[in-house]
Amino acid sequence: YADHLALHSFPTRRSSDLAGGTVPVSSGDFGPNESLAPAFGAALALEYALPAGSPLTLRLAAGYSAGGLLPVEGVAVPGSLSELSVLAGVGAGFSLFPALTLRGFADGGMALGRLDGGEGIPYAAARAGAGLDLRIGAGIFARLDATWTYMAGLYGGLGTSLGIRYALPAAGSGGARLLEVASTEIRNIFPIFRSYYDENAVGKVRIVNTGRKAATDIKVSFLVRQYMDAPKECAVIERLAPGKSLDVELYGLFNDGILGITEATKVSAEIIVEYGSGVEQTRTVSVLVYDRNALTWLDDRHAAAFVSGKDPWVLDLSGTIAAAVKDSRSPELPANLQAGIAVHEGLRAYGIGYALSPNRPFATGASDAAAVDSLKFPRQTLGSRAGDCADLSVLYASLFEAAGIQTAFVTVPGHIFMAFDSGLSREEAAARCMDECELIVAEGKVWIPVETTLRSAGFLDAWRSAASQWREAGARGLAGFHPVHEAWKTFPPVGLPADGSALSPPSAVAVKACFEAELAKLTALELKARLERLGPKPESGAAAFLNERGVLYARYGNYGEAERDLKAAAAEQYLPAAINLGNIAFLRSDYKGAYERYIQASRLNPDDARILVSAARAAAAMGRTDEVVTLLGRVRALNPALAERHSSLAEASQAGTRASKAGKEETIWY
Repeated sequence: YADHLALHSFPTRRSSDLAGGTVPVSSGDFGPNESLAPAFGAALALEYALPAGSPLTLRLAAGYSAGGLLPVEGVAVPGSLSELSVLAGVGAGFSLFPALTLRGFADGGMALGRLDGGEGIPYAAARAGAGLDLRIGAGIFARLDATWTYMAGLYGGLGTSLGIRYALPAAGSGGARLLEVASTEIRNIFPIFRSYYDENAVGKVRIVNTGRKAATDIKVSFLVRQYMDAPKECAVIERLAPGKSLDVELYGLFNDGILGITEATKVSAEIIVEYGSGVEQTRTVSVLVYDRNALTWLDDRHAAAFVSGKDPWVLDLSGTIAAAVKDSRSPELPANLQAGIAVHEGLRAYGIGYALSPNRPFATGASDAAAVDSLKFPRQTLGSRAGDCADLSVLYASLFEAAGIQTAFVTVPGHIFMAFDSGLSREEAAARCMDECELIVAEGKVWIPVETTLRSAGFLDAWRSAASQWREAGARGLAGFHPVHEAWKTFPPVGLPADGSALSPPSAVAVKACFEAELAKLTALELKARLERLGPKPESGAAAFLNERGVLYARYGNYGEAERDLKAAAAEQYLPAAINLGNIAFLRSDYKGAYERYIQASRLNPDDARILVSAARAAAAMGRTDEVVTLLGRVRALNPALAERHSSLAEASQAGTRASKAGKEETIWY
């Protein structure tokens, strides 16, 4: 007929009056009902939960109903039957979902029935049924029951009721709630770590059971409504005994909205504690949220969160720089090294300057690691065209990451700069005569450091300056090295939301000019070091030496010196030198001369498939498709894998410029 008012020791429940109805389907002797029409009424019930661990409750209900009488042989019967009932019994509840409970019950007792104008007659009553409880608020439940009711000697019928159930505070602690939030400790929030807080605590709360019985099914959540899409569930505790306390760490997954904070501000945060069958408590605390650029240097890896290789401005600038230097790249120098030159010189052409932060530069933050510093996002540094050492290091790292090159932060006392992966192994770097004192060998990679604050100096000077600082601080044990990709595992990258703004790119001509000037310096230095390692011309075996030196000159674009040495070696009938002279001709775009030298060398060594590939490349550059096909056929007979690798030369012969360019990058030296 109605739902129930419950007084549990934990938790205590109460419900308001509920409307219900019963349809008699049988008479008192269980024959067909021919006398009573459907009845409607309401009831109020109390429930008391048994000790923790038991699903049973004790029930006491009082109800009233009234219903009409059915016609007899077509003649209407006036009046109605009214009933007052008092029932007691037991119930049980089983949770289907956190907010939905399946309940069953059985009651027995007495009823007092009265026809209009008559005296009341008592008789036995019984009821059994089942229903669903749906939580719709803190301690408030909607209940739907289906029942079978039997009034002894009168009728039996099916009924249903719908109403509201309300949970009273726990009786076990004198009317107070069972759990209390004893203390909270919420640290200041930095928007840049919005993803970090999803797995790393922003604070903690102490939960105390002040009641006389164990609290069960405890769930603790944390919410900052303005900047979180939903409460973050921080802990689920099965049981907390009376008088016991528990410290729970709090976490939060913040949305992009928190990156809109430009001034430190206080916000309200909610600590939500739920337990039992739906009791909920909320503690509201004030939390300071810093602006989106704020961080501390308690961990130097914090800077990695600002590195964004996917920012629209970073991608635009990276693409502009790459396009400007594309045709000026050297086939000999490592690709990552040339990318480093391009980034540094591209930013110089863009006009990026160095300026100490007016707030709290890295130098101050380094002496007081807990002090709050301000670090710019890459887009902000590009927009203002200036930044301090940390700002510029983040910008450089972002541009390298946009190009697919891994980066690292290097810290020395009061300063930070960056390094990038050279793409070389330690052995490869040594083979190129790169001085390991100018490099950082760490994490299984060879890194090239860059002093990002040297804005008027070229790449080579920025490299040397950074390497010197690394050596000096490292000798004192004061240098730190932090690969960005490793730091991202703890402090994920966070980018500014797209705002529709666009970058004003630097002059492609200026970028190319700066790049070529620095590339020439690096090329000359590496060539010089490799020539010194090669040593002077020996008195015997000079042809082989001259060929090797000539190839070395050619690799670095010094074709005049290369041709001089190769001709001297070829004069001594040294076949590799003759083939390499063909390469020099090819690199000078003399494809006919190169082709003739390759064919002549092939006659002397007809089983060398590589000479035939070089001849096919020269034929392709001249657009001689038939000769390309013939030559590749001979290559296939000698070396199928090599022929397959260069099978595209036949198509390239339709456009000789493309074939010639590819040839410069794939020259086969002897």
